[in-house]
Amino acid sequence: MSRPTIGVLIRFKNSSATLPKVLERLQAQTLQPLFILGVDTGSTDESATLITQAGGRVVAWSQPYHHARVLNFGLKHLHTDLVLVLSSHTTLEDDDAVTQMLAAFENPRVACVSAKWDDDPFYSDAITWEELHAKGLKFGSIYSNSMGMIRRKEWETAPFNESLVTAEDYDWAIGQLQRGQICKRLQLRFGYERSGYDRTFEFAQLVFQFSRHYKLRVTWLGVLRSTQQMLMALCMRRPEAPPPALHYERLKAWALMRFTAASSFSGR
Repeated sequence: MSRPTIGVLIRFKNSSATLPKVLERLQAQTLQPLFILGVDTGSTDESATLITQAGGRVVAWSQPYHHARVLNFGLKHLHTDLVLVLSSHTTLEDDDAVTQMLAAFENPRVACVSAKWDDDPFYSDAITWEELHAKGLKFGSIYSNSMGMIRRKEWETAPFNESLVTAEDYDWAIGQLQRGQICKRLQLRFGYERSGYDRTFEFAQLVFQFSRHYKLRVTWLGVLRSTQQMLMALCMRRPEAPPPALHYERLKAWALMRFTAASSFSGR
């Protein structure tokens, strides 16, 4: 069998400070992607030029930025078997990162693969629906569109959910698992330079919504223990403990889910 083709999708806006390193690390890969596509979401700097100088092509997104819509727009312009979705501020530090990702797709059930954010062993490195159903959802995605690769034909069947303001990658991965696919995670070195507002509440709210939609429990401390931990953190201020705001935002998200009948989440 011939090797699957690989394309790279990079969303950017005024990313000239980070794109050179991102593209440099792509060019250092032992396995070179076939194509690079940049989606310009409103740049006024030299970002687009950097993409084209690296041999890529740029398409323009003229509407307000929206994670899922921009991704679906870009993927419509890429026709490779596999697509590496890479943020304009995320660098692949291992020269064989693309090779390792490609190897994961030797299993035809693998729908996506991404680097692991941390060493938390809660989930395995080949997550199935059975595992997710048994262990529940955590406040941390099992797949990331900052540095993940997807099987494009699975996206054709189920595009990213455009009703979601964020966490479209988490939802997509859950949906793939429900269909009998596998989500792989790799221990890869990466650089991540992003600054922005705290999305703890927003993300927790969506996790609770996913839980209700997919009929999965959320694995967390729960209301009582979260409240206790929040109060302890406020009183003791231990530097190693999670900040009280984290517990507060999750409790607030739980309360909204519990006491609000209507949900903004539109499932497929």
